[in-house]
Amino acid sequence: MKPLKYFNKNKLKAALCVMAKKEKNYIMEFIDYYKQLGVSKIFIYDNNDVDGERYNTLLDKYINNKFVEIFDYRGLFKPQVNAYNECYVNNRNKYDWFGFYDIDEYLYFTNFTNINDFLSQLQFENCSSLLINWKYYGDNDKLHYEPIPLKERFTKPYNFTAIAKKNMMLYGAAKTIARGGSNITWAHFPHFLNDSKMCNALGHFVVKPFSPPDHSVAYIKHYATKSTEEYAEHLKRGGGCSKNQNNKSFMINRIKSFYFLFNRVTKKKIDILEKALNIRIRRQYKNIEDD
Repeated sequence: MKPLKYFNKNKLKAALCVMAKKEKNYIMEFIDYYKQLGVSKIFIYDNNDVDGERYNTLLDKYINNKFVEIFDYRGLFKPQVNAYNECYVNNRNKYDWFGFYDIDEYLYFTNFTNINDFLSQLQFENCSSLLINWKYYGDNDKLHYEPIPLKERFTKPYNFTAIAKKNMMLYGAAKTIARGGSNITWAHFPHFLNDSKMCNALGHFVVKPFSPPDHSVAYIKHYATKSTEEYAEHLKRGGGCSKNQNNKSFMINRIKSFYFLFNRVTKKKIDILEKALNIRIRRQYKNIEDD
């Protein structure tokens, strides 16, 4: 195997821009993971309800050593794009790369243990942003929350061939690592205002974000649904790009087009979803499996 070529090894600084809402059960695991991966800074945009949970006490040690900085986006409607752009614009000259990830997204490498070693590769020298494909993890037939690390609870990724047959966009979905020092118009999939080049994890230039996935050198473990109980809570809370509390038609459609895209339809799961969300969905499913 030929030795890797680097263009600025050991000089890079990578940061994460993160939106968080009702993530107290997962946020410490997320931060510990990326600290170990070599990220230099995590900017957290707190989008909880005004009187909802807070992260300051939980993350006290990381705030004190300036690894984590929290910004108050509490109670704001659909704030994710604004938060990501604010994070990038205010810090783009301080860091070389920015990852725009959610608390349920974990970046993995097949041959690296440090994010800076990966990003320092010569093949990325002329790339303005990197698209890293998802691997989806469903509920693994777990019904309820357990205080156990996600990687131990959900060990089996979803079959990507099956995703391609049902939803081609999800099949090729990716999240972004964007180079600092430039200007962007949308951080989720950055569009640079200057002449720029988007690459995949292999360093190959790509034209559009949604393309056949490649997991050979890097991928994101996306714990897309977690357990049935946790997915119901996810729907009730809304998200950084939408706020859908009490919107029953949205919840019903999301369960059908997303949750049961990844997971088996069983009686107990339907019972949990109907009770937690105060909806009726049983009649929509012809083939309901026994638990």
